[in-house]
Amino acid sequence: MKGMVFDMLRDMVEEQYGLDGWQAVLDSADSDGMFISTETYHDEELLKLVASASEVTGIDAGDLVYAFGQYMVTQFYQRFPQFFDCESLLPFLLSVDHLIHVEVRKLFPDAGVPRFDYDEELPDKLTMIYQSPRKLCRLAEGLIDGSAKHFNQSYQLNHDVCMHSGDSACHLVITLN
Repeated sequence: MKGMVFDMLRDMVEEQYGLDGWQAVLDSADSDGMFISTETYHDEELLKLVASASEVTGIDAGDLVYAFGQYMVTQFYQRFPQFFDCESLLPFLLSVDHLIHVEVRKLFPDAGVPRFDYDEELPDKLTMIYQSPRKLCRLAEGLIDGSAKHFNQSYQLNHDVCMHSGDSACHLVITLN
């Protein structure tokens, strides 16, 4: 995972729990907290920090990962506003794998981005088929929710097909309200 992701996690924890909160997370995870945005770090390091943040904050790790996804959208918008040049939520979500991840790979060739396939069932319904060895579907859910908030779009999410239940991919079904 790129150091930029670790920087965003630090920023989120510091905004909500201060420098002492972030230091408590680092101490609990036995981490020095030194991350360079463009460098790649082991996924286990991020998962260890999330587990520590869950301990320190008392927030369930899955809920914390979801909230982190929501937070990441605001950070991505500040850093890469050109990626959000869409008129609404569904076209933006359709651009994730075909545009955004392509550009991310140009900037960071070693970035391990997830893969998304799409099923456009109806004009107001989209299934994002998420595949990643990381199985961070809760992060994807949070990113979807943060994106919906960015585009001021009300939606419902159904996630019955999931890698955590033994399926080969997660099906994130987004229906606009």
